[in-house]
Amino acid sequence: MVDSLSLSNVIESDFRLAALETEQPERLFDVFKHLTLTTGKAVYGWSQDDGLYRLGTERIFIPQTRTIGDALSYIAASRHYGIYLLRDMGPSLQKPSIQKALARILDRDDQVRRLVIMLDSSLEVPPELEKSVVRIRHSVQGKEVNGRGR
Repeated sequence: MVDSLSLSNVIESDFRLAALETEQPERLFDVFKHLTLTTGKAVYGWSQDDGLYRLGTERIFIPQTRTIGDALSYIAASRHYGIYLLRDMGPSLQKPSIQKALARILDRDDQVRRLVIMLDSSLEVPPELEKSVVRIRHSVQGKEVNGRGR
């Protein structure tokens, strides 16, 4: 059980799944865009309209990743470092197929660093995944970070 982690600690940790609860996902996308532009770390965004795309090059989309299931399959198969920001994950987390796709990412043992950050205003993580997910609550007034993890 992790008592407290900052976002930078989560990025540098061995966590593979994070639940980031926020009312301002655009603000966090800006933070991650700055991260990718200043460090060169591969950070990807996902939206239901566009699928996966590399932050900093928002006009280049990864084909066949418009559904969350397809995006998770791509992430699991990727052979390169990546941080993946997935918006509006709340409803999808209750689907067994999505839970299995996330479990595949957790089970990968190929030495490729993948971090899936699920962003939504509220995330109800299924019990089967809860022990493997670090929770972060983003608040504008102050910093509130809670962690649970592997």
